[in-house]
Parts: sequence; C-alpha cells; structure tokens
Amino acid sequence: MSNFDGDKTYSDVMDHLESLQPCTLITTGRTGTDFFQSLLDSHPEVLTFNGHLYFHDFWNNAKCTKMDAIDVSDLLDEFIGMNIEKLKSKYDLQEKKNSLGKNKNQSIDIDLILFKNKVTKLLHDRQINSRSFMLAVYGAYGICLNQNLLKMKLLLHHIHNAERLPPYLDDFPDSKIICMTRDPRANFVSGVINWRNHDQSYDCGWLIYSYIRRIIIDAYSIDMHANDYVVVRLEDLGNKRILQALCDWLNIKYENTLEHSTWGGLRWRGDRVSNKENTEVGWSAKMLENSWETKLSFTDKYLLNFLLNDRLINYKYQHSRVYFYDYLIIPFIILIPLSFEMRFFSINYISNLLKTKNRTIILKNIAFYIKRVLLFYKVYFKRIGGFRFSRNLIGRMPNQ
Repeated sequence: MSNFDGDKTYSDVMDHLESLQPCTLITTGRTGTDFFQSLLDSHPEVLTFNGHLYFHDFWNNAKCTKMDAIDVSDLLDEFIGMNIEKLKSKYDLQEKKNSLGKNKNQSIDIDLILFKNKVTKLLHDRQINSRSFMLAVYGAYGICLNQNLLKMKLLLHHIHNAERLPPYLDDFPDSKIICMTRDPRANFVSGVINWRNHDQSYDCGWLIYSYIRRIIIDAYSIDMHANDYVVVRLEDLGNKRILQALCDWLNIKYENTLEHSTWGGLRWRGDRVSNKENTEVGWSAKMLENSWETKLSFTDKYLLNFLLNDRLINYKYQHSRVYFYDYLIIPFIILIPLSFEMRFFSINYISNLLKTKNRTIILKNIAFYIKRVLLFYKVYFKRIGGFRFSRNLIGRMPNQ
C-alpha cells in the first residue's frame, strides 16, 4: 500500500486517524465555504472529503444503524447510495464537478469496491459507531486518492450549517470551527439573485427572510459551544498572510497548494449557481463582483449599515458612521419593503398570481415580510440596549 509507511497496519492508520485534530467548516450564506475547502483539498496534511457531507444526518436516518448488530457492508452500500455524487463526481452537476481538470473533462472516480474494502479493513476489530465509521470513510477516501494518511494532521469536515454542529461535536468535542463570512450586503445580493436564477421556486418571501436572517446570525450560532473558532472572510482567501495565520491556527504548514482550487486534486472552476466561471487556478477577485451597491436601494443600504454597523467595523468592511438621529429614523425605514421584497407588492405580480390561483403565495410573501420587519426591530432594540459585535476574525490586528 503506497500510502502506508513501512510496516504500518490498518489498525495503526486508524489509530492515527483518531489522533487527527478535527475542524469543521460552516457557512453563513454564499460565503465561499466550498471554495475555501477546495484550497485545502490538495494540502498534504489535511484529510477532507469531496465538499460538504451531512454525515450525521445520514447516520441518524440510516436503516442499517437501527439494527442491534451493524452490517458494515450493508451500511456502506446505504452510504454510497446516498452520496454517490461525492464518490463519482460525474453525477455532481450542481457543483460542476463533472467537468474538473485542465480541460474540463475529468471527474473524481472512486473505485467503489476498493473504497468498501478499505473502510472494512480500517474498521476491523473496531467498535462501529458514528465516529469510527466517519473516520474510516474519510480514511478510505484518502487511500483511494493515493494520499499518505500518516502525514495528515488535520481532519476537515465541511458540515455547512451550524444547526448540524451538536451531533458532530458529540463525536468530536475538541473540534475547531471555521465560520466563513462575507460583506453582508454582497452576501445578501449574491444569495438572492443566484438562487432566484438557479430555481424560480426560490422567487418568494421565504428566500428574502431566511437569507437575511442567516446573514444577521452570522457566527452567533457558535456562541452556545465552547469550541475554539475563527471567522474567515471570503475577501481574504487571496491574502497569503491571512492564509498563513490560518495555517498556524490549524497547526499545519503553509503550502503552495493553497493557491489552487481543486477537488480530488483536479482543478475546479466554481459551481453552477454562481453563473460565472473562475478562470484562475485559485483565488480571483472577480468572484466578489456582484454590484451590490447598485442592486440595493438607498434605504436597504441605510438599514443594513445601521443594523450591522458593529460587524462592518469589526470585519473591516465599508461603512458609514451612525449618528443619534439615525435611531429616530430607522424604526420607520424598517417598514419600507426591501428592494428584493418590493416586487411582491406590485399590482402586476399580485394580479398574475391571482390569475393562476396562487393566492397562498401572496399570503406567504406578506407573512415573511412581517417576519423580516420583526427581525429588524429585534436587532434595532439590541443596538439600543448597547449590544456590541465582537468576533474572532482571522488576521484582524489591533492597529487595523
């Protein structure tokens, strides 16, 4: 086995996997978590998987895990069936992993028989539980890609949503957490426009409310956990100094592979939702371009600058100073529909829905507008109460 050193056995490798520093990755919108993970994909000290993996969702819902004695072979078949696009990326059209490589004609193609064989050997004489099975899956994936597992220091698990942290942390209580963020205004515009373009069913009040709520929550969802965490800005992923600081925090070496976006070692150019292909091998400032300044109304920008002012300052984003009279104006501005909500109240939009007998959509849009207004008032009163934003932003220096 070329990825084992000397006389090391599968048991030795599994022991090493157990000793890896775990770290999980969460998003707060369209903040570049997939791109960030792709930069670490080829790092020789990082064991990761093909994008986000809702592993504990799978484990908790799997039929095979409900049995008194777990049949590993059957469990693997169930796992593969649920995650085939992760192992055979030709099926992953959403993330455009069907067109990887220099000439866009390659894909990750894990030998499923070999994969099952390696998971089974790694689990030999081990207690089968969610932690051991996940480690064996990651280890077998690395072996199939001919990675040297014994050189790995970090287990990077892309959990994607903070709501999935509890079961993951039950298995990996000492895990570090990386929360990706982005200028909240650019995040809002990118999320709404790209998802609307991708799927017209997202053209509704629910998308506006859920997306702005996610942006407001940002890294607060981590506060209930005592784990060590940092916040990384999408805008900093092309900054070598920031990436070096992150590597120091993760206790891994800075490698030139961090300048290349890959999956399974094959070049990646971005997902289908983004509507634009990354022409660079790694970071490109073009991925930040979405003209949020012109796509948001004056009142949108005024509101977000006020409500998120502390975060904009802490994260070093463009912002305007808040004055005492803003506190008097904002309660009225909150009631004005956001630019993305405005169309839900237009006569043409409502009449078209009435003609197609989609009256419930009208009511739902109104309901989510009200929820958005109440959410903004909640943030407003927190600001009056003296709430101040402070987060562990990687690379933020006291004199900046």
